[in-house]
Amino acid sequence: MSFSLLSVTFKALCRRWVASLLLVAVAAAGTVSAIILNGLILRQEEALENTIENTVISCTVTDPMGTIGGKLGMLSNFVEMLDGRRRENGCLLDDYVENVRALSETILEEPKGNSFRRILSLDSDPLLDPANGTKVEFFEGETEEIFKSREQVCIITSDIPTFDGYAVISGPTGEKVRLRVIGTVSGNLKGIIYCPFFMPYSEGTSVAFYTDSCSFDIIDNRKLEESKAAIYEEHFVEPNPANKADGLTYGVVVHDEAYLKNLEEINSTLSMLRILLPALIIICGCIGFFAGFLMTKGRIREFATMRCIGMKKTQIFFLVIGELLFLAAFGMFLGGGIGFIIEGNLSPKAITDSAIITAVYIIGTAIAALRIVRINIMKLSNKEE
Repeated sequence: MSFSLLSVTFKALCRRWVASLLLVAVAAAGTVSAIILNGLILRQEEALENTIENTVISCTVTDPMGTIGGKLGMLSNFVEMLDGRRRENGCLLDDYVENVRALSETILEEPKGNSFRRILSLDSDPLLDPANGTKVEFFEGETEEIFKSREQVCIITSDIPTFDGYAVISGPTGEKVRLRVIGTVSGNLKGIIYCPFFMPYSEGTSVAFYTDSCSFDIIDNRKLEESKAAIYEEHFVEPNPANKADGLTYGVVVHDEAYLKNLEEINSTLSMLRILLPALIIICGCIGFFAGFLMTKGRIREFATMRCIGMKKTQIFFLVIGELLFLAAFGMFLGGGIGFIIEGNLSPKAITDSAIITAVYIIGTAIAALRIVRINIMKLSNKEE
């Protein structure tokens, strides 16, 4: 295209400045919409990922009917299954669950009337929650992890008597057991001794006992259904009033209602946003066609004159496309700047989608321009502006 034709084109754009601004505005609006839409999609995807990664799905062990109201009365063998202590027997539940919390309470003969509680962690007993005004202090070198061991140690409330750093209790058969004190419990609690859940009364022994409460968390929320299938495979069932209490199976309530509801809402929003993008592309293509048609329709006599002085249809077509391309590119960059101000950044996908929308817009205008310039020269000459 010669410099003179470029000059004519520029003057034509300036002369039709209202139409030119409208075309720029349409291209800019499409770009801004694409950027904002991609920003919304990214934020929803991040929300989805955060929900999956950070939501804790807890599970509570109940009786098979799910109606337990007091102590669970479940043998500690079931806790061993959940805690990974039965892997040699083919029980691999610890591949799916973590943070097992279990509590077993016995009333002692010595110190008489005091509570002896086996726990797997401090959060196994709600009474140890700091929100209740309780404070647990471990002695130097000791941590909460010791409750997962089999060591004969304990933490005690301030009223429990000690002898040279040991608390003495009476075992289930009346024998006395000395527990090394590794920490204290302060607050409103009195008369309680806490020890590791699987601690034996005598070295080398392993005696099953009844568990009063048990709960745990799902390890991987992405494998929620697989995890539930593993939990309900053999010794645990989904609570149902029709189940029978036989002491061989126990119910597990998976508290996943809020999690699944959040996933459903986020995925629903994502689906809607992902549908809007193709719809936006189609709309921009249609707008481009009508915009190009209206802009070129008013220049029919101008095109006829160009044909009369020897310009070919292809030259006129590319001249028109050049004008529209300039306006569309300017609108895209303008929209990109506005989108950046709104969103704070431009993702590669937002840039790609903006380019696609602009391309579809240009294709629409190109089809309109092609339709006009293909009209016979004699018809062009006879058309009214």
